Amino acid sequence: MAEVTRNPIDGASISVAQQLDRLLLDFHQLKQSIDSEDQQSLRFIDEWERKSIEKIQQTAHDYRQDFAAKFEKYKEKLCKRSNHLHEELINTQNSGNLMKVDIQNLSNKLARLNSLVQSPPHVITQHDEFISKLSICEYPDDIFDIFAGDLRVENRQQTAIHGPSVAHAVVRGSDEYSRGKHRFRFRIESFNNNKWIFFGIISHKTTLQAHTWAVPTCYGWGGQDSVILNCAMHSRFNGYNCDFELNDTIELTLDCDQQMISIMNQRTQCNYSMKVDVKKCPFPWHFVLNLFYPGDQVRILYKDTL
Repeated sequence: MAEVTRNPIDGASISVAQQLDRLLLDFHQLKQSIDSEDQQSLRFIDEWERKSIEKIQQTAHDYRQDFAAKFEKYKEKLCKRSNHLHEELINTQNSGNLMKVDIQNLSNKLARLNSLVQSPPHVITQHDEFISKLSICEYPDDIFDIFAGDLRVENRQQTAIHGPSVAHAVVRGSDEYSRGKHRFRFRIESFNNNKWIFFGIISHKTTLQAHTWAVPTCYGWGGQDSVILNCAMHSRFNGYNCDFELNDTIELTLDCDQQMISIMNQRTQCNYSMKVDVKKCPFPWHFVLNLFYPGDQVRILYKDTL
């Protein structure tokens, strides 16, 4: 009886192999899109340059025509006044009655003619934006990730926006930090008059909750002079005085090696620090934000490692 040879790859394995093929295909497509992204941006700059040059050339042409017309009008006016004064001077000289000559009047006319000679049409620079400026926008190394409560994340996960309710909502960053020193900058883009936004850290080992003070691993600073640590909210801890305002840039620094965090308002340069108990807030850490009022909005600008 002939021996039957069985295929060692069963149906489930074939399915996994197909999924891996699909993942590899998606990866190569993503890599191609990354490789083409710089070319697309460079083409955008080239097009901006071309349009800007065309705009400058057309505007320069219009300015030349306008200047030529105004200078021609100026020369006609100058010539007319010059001829008139010259004729008056000659006639006065030939009148034979020099005792009645009004020298002061003639001197004034010559002075006015000289002022006209010294004041031709000229070109000045107006300090407004004629050519639109470009800015190179970088994607932050860390972005908003998991959140809890009435909150949504937009703009490629760079912007956190509170919903219409009045309630705590929390969002954390995607990356984890266990060593080194890391600085984040956030922009307050919409801010309720009651001014409550919290910036701080949370342990990766903690389940995210909307009420940050109820989370044992949460440390940081909030509105209304509130500091959260050790599962409690403290007022003016270590002299903290909240000065957050609309459009402020808030800098949050995580110093894992020193087990410290700090916060600074770039507008006021007020800086506060606190020690983190790594037994209560074990590594790795995430940055975390808490928003409370409807429409409050914060954007992460960038992160760098110091």
